[in-house]
Amino acid sequence: MAQPRNPQSTGQTPAHRRLDDLDPAILRAVGDLSLPPLWVPPQGLSIGSHLNKLDGDSLEFKQHRTYTPGDDVRRVDWALYGRSKRLYTRLVQDEHMPRLVLALDTSASMATGGWSDKFQATIELCLQLALIGLNSGYAVRVLPFGESVASEGAINVIHPRQLLGSLRQRLAGLEPAGPTNFDALGQASLDWRNQGAMVVVLTDLLQDVDDDTLNEPIPDNLPGLPLTASERGHLDIVRPQARRRLLLSSQMVARSLRFMSHPNIRGVLCQVAGQQDQDLSRARQIIDMESGVLQRLAFTRAASRAYRRIRLAHAAGLAGAARSLNLGHASFVAYDQPDHNRSAVQQILTAVASQGYAGEPADIEAA
Repeated sequence: MAQPRNPQSTGQTPAHRRLDDLDPAILRAVGDLSLPPLWVPPQGLSIGSHLNKLDGDSLEFKQHRTYTPGDDVRRVDWALYGRSKRLYTRLVQDEHMPRLVLALDTSASMATGGWSDKFQATIELCLQLALIGLNSGYAVRVLPFGESVASEGAINVIHPRQLLGSLRQRLAGLEPAGPTNFDALGQASLDWRNQGAMVVVLTDLLQDVDDDTLNEPIPDNLPGLPLTASERGHLDIVRPQARRRLLLSSQMVARSLRFMSHPNIRGVLCQVAGQQDQDLSRARQIIDMESGVLQRLAFTRAASRAYRRIRLAHAAGLAGAARSLNLGHASFVAYDQPDHNRSAVQQILTAVASQGYAGEPADIEAA
Protein backbone atom coordinates (compact mmCIF):
# COMPACT_ATOMS: atom_id res chain seq x y z
CA MET A 1 0.00 0.00 0.00
CA ALA A 2 1.27 3.46 -0.84
CA GLN A 3 0.11 6.99 -0.20
CA PRO A 4 1.20 10.47 -1.27
CA ARG A 5 4.15 11.85 0.58
CA ASN A 6 3.15 13.76 3.73
CA PRO A 7 5.70 15.91 5.60
CA GLN A 8 4.08 15.12 8.94
CA SER A 9 4.50 11.39 8.40
CA THR A 10 8.24 11.82 7.98
CA GLY A 11 8.75 13.97 11.04
CA GLN A 12 9.22 17.18 9.06
CA THR A 13 7.76 20.54 9.99
CA PRO A 14 4.30 21.05 8.43
CA ALA A 15 4.70 22.98 5.20
CA HIS A 16 2.34 25.79 6.16
CA ARG A 17 4.61 26.78 9.05
CA ARG A 18 7.17 27.91 6.49
CA LEU A 19 5.09 31.02 5.87
CA ASP A 20 6.37 32.23 9.25
CA ASP A 21 9.76 32.60 7.57
CA LEU A 22 8.40 34.72 4.72
CA ASP A 23 11.21 36.73 3.14
CA PRO A 24 10.36 40.47 3.27
CA ALA A 25 12.21 40.74 -0.05
CA ILE A 26 9.05 39.61 -1.86
CA LEU A 27 7.40 42.88 -0.79
CA ARG A 28 10.42 45.04 -1.58
CA ALA A 29 10.51 43.51 -5.06
CA VAL A 30 7.15 45.07 -5.99
CA GLY A 31 7.12 48.13 -3.72
CA ASP A 32 7.47 50.55 -6.64
CA LEU A 33 4.67 49.06 -8.77
CA SER A 34 1.17 50.49 -8.91
CA LEU A 35 -2.23 49.61 -10.29
CA PRO A 36 -3.19 51.18 -13.63
CA PRO A 37 -4.38 54.72 -12.84
CA LEU A 38 -6.50 55.33 -15.94
CA TRP A 39 -9.57 53.37 -14.80
CA VAL A 40 -11.88 53.98 -11.91
CA PRO A 41 -15.26 52.29 -11.44
CA PRO A 42 -18.45 54.28 -12.06
CA GLN A 43 -19.06 54.20 -8.33
CA GLY A 44 -16.84 53.71 -5.31
CA LEU A 45 -16.53 54.13 -1.58
CA SER A 46 -17.19 57.73 -0.60
CA ILE A 47 -14.40 60.00 0.61
CA GLY A 48 -11.27 58.83 -1.10
CA SER A 49 -8.27 60.08 -3.04
CA HIS A 50 -9.39 59.02 -6.53
CA LEU A 51 -11.61 61.01 -8.89
CA ASN A 52 -14.30 59.30 -10.93
CA LYS A 53 -16.56 60.55 -13.72
CA LEU A 54 -19.52 61.45 -11.51
CA ASP A 55 -20.40 64.92 -10.27
CA GLY A 56 -19.53 65.22 -6.62
CA ASP A 57 -18.12 67.30 -3.80
CA SER A 58 -14.37 67.34 -4.36
CA LEU A 59 -12.24 70.44 -4.93
CA GLU A 60 -11.38 69.31 -8.47
CA PHE A 61 -13.17 71.53 -11.03
CA LYS A 62 -14.91 69.67 -13.83
CA GLN A 63 -16.95 72.12 -15.95
CA HIS A 64 -19.67 74.79 -15.98
CA ARG A 65 -23.29 74.09 -16.79
CA THR A 66 -26.12 76.52 -17.39
CA TYR A 67 -28.06 76.93 -14.17
CA THR A 68 -31.41 75.12 -14.07
CA PRO A 69 -34.07 75.36 -11.34
CA GLY A 70 -33.30 72.84 -8.63
CA ASP A 71 -29.51 73.20 -8.81
CA ASP A 72 -27.78 73.89 -5.50
CA VAL A 73 -27.44 77.70 -5.30
CA ARG A 74 -24.22 77.21 -3.34
CA ARG A 75 -22.67 75.95 -6.57
CA VAL A 76 -23.56 79.01 -8.63
CA ASP A 77 -20.39 80.66 -9.94
CA TRP A 78 -21.08 84.25 -8.93
CA ALA A 79 -17.78 85.53 -10.29
CA LEU A 80 -18.73 84.25 -13.74
CA TYR A 81 -22.22 85.77 -13.30
CA GLY A 82 -20.60 89.16 -12.65
CA ARG A 83 -18.82 88.97 -16.00
CA SER A 84 -21.53 87.36 -18.14
CA LYS A 85 -24.76 88.28 -16.34
CA ARG A 86 -25.83 84.65 -16.78
CA LEU A 87 -26.16 81.98 -14.10
CA TYR A 88 -23.86 78.96 -14.32
CA THR A 89 -23.51 76.01 -11.97
CA ARG A 90 -19.96 75.02 -11.12
CA LEU A 91 -19.53 71.22 -11.33
CA VAL A 92 -16.76 69.37 -9.53
CA GLN A 93 -15.71 65.75 -9.69
CA ASP A 94 -16.65 63.07 -7.22
CA GLU A 95 -14.05 61.49 -4.96
CA HIS A 96 -14.07 57.84 -4.07
CA MET A 97 -11.82 55.06 -2.83
CA PRO A 98 -11.76 52.15 -5.29
CA ARG A 99 -11.63 48.58 -4.03
CA LEU A 100 -9.16 45.86 -4.80
CA VAL A 101 -10.60 42.40 -4.08
CA LEU A 102 -8.12 39.50 -4.01
CA ALA A 103 -10.16 36.29 -4.24
CA LEU A 104 -7.97 33.43 -3.01
CA ASP A 105 -8.92 29.88 -4.00
CA THR A 106 -8.67 27.53 -0.99
CA SER A 107 -9.94 24.35 -2.67
CA ALA A 108 -8.11 21.04 -2.30
CA SER A 109 -6.46 21.27 -5.73
CA MET A 110 -4.47 24.28 -4.53
CA ALA A 111 -2.45 21.92 -2.30
CA THR A 112 -1.41 19.47 -5.02
CA GLY A 113 2.31 18.84 -4.71
CA GLY A 114 2.24 19.93 -1.06
CA TRP A 115 1.08 23.09 0.70
CA SER A 116 4.30 24.95 -0.09
CA ASP A 117 4.43 24.01 -3.76
CA LYS A 118 1.45 26.05 -4.95
CA PHE A 119 -0.64 27.41 -2.12
CA GLN A 120 2.13 29.12 -0.16
CA ALA A 121 3.46 30.75 -3.32
CA THR A 122 -0.06 31.97 -4.16
CA ILE A 123 -0.38 33.50 -0.70
CA GLU A 124 2.92 35.32 -1.22
CA LEU A 125 1.59 36.63 -4.55
CA CYS A 126 -1.59 37.74 -2.75
CA LEU A 127 0.48 39.70 -0.20
CA GLN A 128 2.39 41.41 -3.00
CA LEU A 129 -0.79 42.47 -4.79
CA ALA A 130 -2.23 43.73 -1.49
CA LEU A 131 0.83 45.95 -1.02
CA ILE A 132 0.48 47.36 -4.53
CA GLY A 133 -3.20 48.07 -3.87
CA LEU A 134 -2.46 49.92 -0.64
CA ASN A 135 0.29 51.96 -2.29
CA SER A 136 -2.14 52.87 -5.10
CA GLY A 137 -4.81 54.19 -2.74
CA TYR A 138 -7.18 51.22 -2.93
CA ALA A 139 -9.26 49.70 -0.15
CA VAL A 140 -7.92 46.12 -0.16
CA ARG A 141 -9.95 43.05 0.75
CA VAL A 142 -8.65 39.47 0.71
CA LEU A 143 -11.46 36.94 0.24
CA PRO A 144 -10.64 33.23 0.65
CA PHE A 145 -13.14 30.99 -1.13
CA GLY A 146 -13.56 27.28 -1.77
CA GLU A 147 -16.77 25.32 -1.61
CA SER A 148 -18.36 28.37 0.03
CA VAL A 149 -17.54 31.97 0.88
CA ALA A 150 -18.02 32.98 4.50
CA SER A 151 -18.47 36.71 5.04
CA GLU A 152 -16.49 36.48 8.27
CA GLY A 153 -13.60 35.06 6.25
CA ALA A 154 -13.07 38.31 4.36
CA ILE A 155 -9.98 40.21 5.49
CA ASN A 156 -9.84 43.99 5.10
CA VAL A 157 -6.27 45.28 4.78
CA ILE A 158 -5.74 48.88 5.86
CA HIS A 159 -2.00 49.13 6.51
CA PRO A 160 1.16 47.51 5.06
CA ARG A 161 2.14 46.34 8.55
CA GLN A 162 -0.65 43.77 8.32
CA LEU A 163 1.03 42.07 5.38
CA LEU A 164 3.79 40.55 7.48
CA GLY A 165 1.64 40.44 10.62
CA SER A 166 -2.03 39.60 11.10
CA LEU A 167 -2.83 38.97 7.42
CA ARG A 168 0.05 36.54 7.00
CA GLN A 169 -0.98 34.68 10.17
CA ARG A 170 -4.58 34.33 9.06
CA LEU A 171 -3.63 33.13 5.59
CA ALA A 172 -1.08 30.69 7.04
CA GLY A 173 -3.91 29.07 8.99
CA LEU A 174 -5.91 28.22 5.88
CA GLU A 175 -6.03 24.57 4.88
CA PRO A 176 -7.01 23.90 1.25
CA ALA A 177 -9.96 21.50 1.13
CA GLY A 178 -13.08 20.69 -0.86
CA PRO A 179 -14.09 21.67 -4.40
CA THR A 180 -13.94 25.09 -6.05
CA ASN A 181 -17.31 26.82 -6.13
CA PHE A 182 -17.13 29.90 -8.33
CA ASP A 183 -20.90 30.34 -7.95
CA ALA A 184 -20.42 30.99 -4.23
CA LEU A 185 -17.90 33.68 -5.11
CA GLY A 186 -20.52 35.30 -7.31
CA GLN A 187 -23.02 35.35 -4.44
CA ALA A 188 -20.50 37.31 -2.36
CA SER A 189 -19.93 39.91 -5.07
CA LEU A 190 -23.03 42.06 -4.61
CA ASP A 191 -21.14 44.90 -2.90
CA TRP A 192 -18.50 44.90 -5.67
CA ARG A 193 -21.21 45.29 -8.28
CA ASN A 194 -22.87 48.08 -6.32
CA GLN A 195 -19.76 50.09 -5.52
CA GLY A 196 -17.22 49.01 -8.12
CA ALA A 197 -14.02 47.04 -7.67
CA MET A 198 -10.92 45.70 -9.31
CA VAL A 199 -10.97 41.92 -8.74
CA VAL A 200 -8.07 39.48 -9.08
CA VAL A 201 -9.06 35.81 -8.78
CA LEU A 202 -6.07 33.68 -7.74
CA THR A 203 -6.96 30.10 -8.64
CA ASP A 204 -5.76 27.09 -10.61
CA LEU A 205 -9.04 27.33 -12.57
CA LEU A 206 -9.54 23.58 -12.42
CA GLN A 207 -13.17 22.77 -13.21
CA ASP A 208 -13.77 19.02 -13.19
CA VAL A 209 -15.84 17.54 -16.01
CA ASP A 210 -17.02 14.00 -15.29
CA ASP A 211 -17.60 11.44 -18.02
CA ASP A 212 -21.39 11.64 -17.74
CA THR A 213 -21.35 15.40 -18.35
CA LEU A 214 -18.87 14.96 -21.19
CA ASN A 215 -21.14 12.51 -23.01
CA GLU A 216 -24.29 14.60 -22.64
CA PRO A 217 -25.34 17.29 -25.16
CA ILE A 218 -23.63 20.63 -24.54
CA PRO A 219 -25.96 22.89 -22.49
CA ASP A 220 -27.35 25.91 -24.31
CA ASN A 221 -26.33 28.32 -21.54
CA LEU A 222 -22.59 27.79 -21.99
CA PRO A 223 -20.86 30.83 -23.53
CA GLY A 224 -18.70 30.69 -26.63
CA LEU A 225 -14.94 31.07 -26.25
CA PRO A 226 -13.24 33.70 -28.44
CA LEU A 227 -9.81 32.23 -29.18
CA THR A 228 -6.79 33.59 -30.98
CA ALA A 229 -5.11 31.61 -33.74
CA SER A 230 -2.29 30.47 -31.44
CA GLU A 231 -4.73 29.40 -28.70
CA ARG A 232 -6.76 27.45 -31.22
CA GLY A 233 -3.54 25.80 -32.36
CA HIS A 234 -2.75 24.62 -28.83
CA LEU A 235 -6.22 23.05 -28.60
CA ASP A 236 -6.05 21.44 -32.02
CA ILE A 237 -2.93 19.39 -31.25
CA VAL A 238 -4.51 17.44 -28.38
CA ARG A 239 -6.78 14.47 -28.91
CA PRO A 240 -10.44 15.21 -29.71
CA GLN A 241 -11.73 13.78 -26.43
CA ALA A 242 -9.26 15.85 -24.42
CA ARG A 243 -10.03 18.95 -26.47
CA ARG A 244 -13.76 18.54 -25.83
CA ARG A 245 -13.15 18.14 -22.10
CA LEU A 246 -10.89 21.20 -21.92
CA LEU A 247 -13.27 23.40 -23.90
CA LEU A 248 -16.23 22.30 -21.79
CA SER A 249 -14.27 22.95 -18.61
CA SER A 250 -13.36 26.46 -19.78
CA GLN A 251 -16.96 27.18 -20.76
CA MET A 252 -18.16 26.07 -17.32
CA VAL A 253 -15.63 28.42 -15.69
CA ALA A 254 -16.87 31.29 -17.87
CA ARG A 255 -20.48 30.53 -16.96
CA SER A 256 -19.72 30.43 -13.23
CA LEU A 257 -17.77 33.70 -13.36
CA ARG A 258 -20.31 35.56 -15.49
CA PHE A 259 -20.91 37.98 -12.61
CA MET A 260 -17.43 39.44 -13.22
CA SER A 261 -18.51 40.89 -16.56
CA HIS A 262 -20.50 43.56 -14.69
CA PRO A 263 -19.50 47.11 -15.81
CA ASN A 264 -18.61 48.06 -12.23
CA ILE A 265 -16.02 45.27 -12.07
CA ARG A 266 -12.64 45.17 -13.71
CA GLY A 267 -10.97 41.82 -13.22
CA VAL A 268 -8.22 39.34 -13.96
CA LEU A 269 -8.25 35.57 -13.82
CA CYS A 270 -4.80 34.59 -12.58
CA GLN A 271 -4.17 30.93 -13.29
CA VAL A 272 -1.70 29.62 -10.69
CA ALA A 273 0.31 26.42 -10.94
CA GLY A 274 2.86 24.64 -8.79
CA GLN A 275 6.20 23.27 -9.89
CA GLN A 276 4.87 19.72 -9.78
CA ASP A 277 1.95 20.77 -11.98
CA GLN A 278 4.43 21.66 -14.71
CA ASP A 279 6.73 18.68 -14.97
CA LEU A 280 5.82 15.03 -14.51
CA SER A 281 9.45 14.20 -13.77
CA ARG A 282 9.18 16.09 -10.47
CA ALA A 283 5.79 14.79 -9.49
CA ARG A 284 4.20 11.88 -7.71
CA GLN A 285 6.58 10.86 -4.98
CA ILE A 286 5.02 8.22 -2.74
CA ILE A 287 6.01 6.35 0.39
CA ASP A 288 5.49 2.62 0.59
CA MET A 289 3.72 2.19 3.92
CA GLU A 290 5.00 -1.38 4.37
CA SER A 291 8.69 -0.73 3.77
CA GLY A 292 8.85 3.04 4.44
CA VAL A 293 10.83 3.47 1.20
CA LEU A 294 10.32 6.66 -0.80
CA GLN A 295 9.51 5.84 -4.40
CA ARG A 296 9.22 8.00 -7.48
CA LEU A 297 6.77 7.20 -10.25
CA ALA A 298 8.41 7.10 -13.65
CA PHE A 299 6.94 8.69 -16.78
CA THR A 300 8.10 8.35 -20.35
CA ARG A 301 9.19 11.36 -22.38
CA ALA A 302 6.17 10.88 -24.62
CA ALA A 303 3.85 11.09 -21.60
CA SER A 304 5.59 14.25 -20.40
CA ARG A 305 5.24 15.88 -23.83
CA ALA A 306 1.55 14.95 -23.99
CA TYR A 307 1.05 16.37 -20.50
CA ARG A 308 2.69 19.64 -21.53
CA ARG A 309 0.39 19.89 -24.57
CA ILE A 310 -2.63 19.39 -22.30
CA ARG A 311 -1.42 22.19 -20.01
CA LEU A 312 -0.98 24.60 -22.91
CA ALA A 313 -4.41 23.69 -24.29
CA HIS A 314 -5.96 24.22 -20.87
CA ALA A 315 -4.40 27.67 -20.60
CA ALA A 316 -5.61 28.50 -24.13
CA GLY A 317 -9.20 27.59 -23.30
CA LEU A 318 -9.12 29.62 -20.10
CA ALA A 319 -7.72 32.64 -21.94
CA GLY A 320 -10.77 32.42 -24.19
CA ALA A 321 -13.03 32.15 -21.13
CA ALA A 322 -11.49 35.32 -19.66
CA ARG A 323 -11.85 37.15 -22.98
CA SER A 324 -15.53 36.16 -23.24
CA LEU A 325 -16.10 37.96 -19.91
CA ASN A 326 -13.95 40.95 -20.89
CA LEU A 327 -11.44 39.99 -18.20
CA GLY A 328 -7.69 39.88 -18.26
CA HIS A 329 -5.90 36.52 -18.08
CA ALA A 330 -2.51 35.89 -16.50
CA SER A 331 -0.54 32.87 -15.37
CA PHE A 332 1.69 32.33 -12.36
CA VAL A 333 4.02 29.40 -11.72
CA ALA A 334 5.17 28.95 -8.13
CA TYR A 335 8.84 29.72 -7.56
CA ASP A 336 9.52 29.80 -11.29
CA GLN A 337 11.09 33.26 -11.29
CA PRO A 338 14.23 34.43 -9.48
CA ASP A 339 12.94 38.02 -9.16
CA HIS A 340 10.54 37.37 -6.25
CA ASN A 341 7.50 37.24 -8.56
CA ARG A 342 8.07 40.75 -9.93
CA SER A 343 7.64 39.73 -13.58
CA ALA A 344 4.54 37.69 -12.71
CA VAL A 345 3.03 40.67 -10.90
CA GLN A 346 3.81 42.90 -13.88
CA GLN A 347 2.03 40.40 -16.11
CA ILE A 348 -1.04 40.60 -13.86
CA LEU A 349 -0.99 44.42 -13.96
CA THR A 350 -0.74 44.28 -17.76
CA ALA A 351 -3.72 41.92 -17.82
CA VAL A 352 -5.67 44.42 -15.70
CA ALA A 353 -4.99 47.09 -18.31
CA SER A 354 -5.78 44.84 -21.29
CA GLN A 355 -9.20 43.72 -20.01
CA GLY A 356 -9.28 40.56 -22.06
CA TYR A 357 -8.16 41.91 -25.44
CA ALA A 358 -4.52 40.83 -25.31
CA GLY A 359 -3.39 38.52 -28.07
CA GLU A 360 -4.23 38.70 -31.73
CA PRO A 361 -7.61 40.50 -31.96
CA ALA A 362 -7.75 40.26 -35.73
CA ASP A 363 -7.56 36.47 -35.56
CA ILE A 364 -10.04 35.88 -32.73
CA GLU A 365 -12.78 33.38 -33.54
CA ALA A 366 -15.45 31.90 -31.30
CA ALA A 367 -15.24 28.23 -30.38
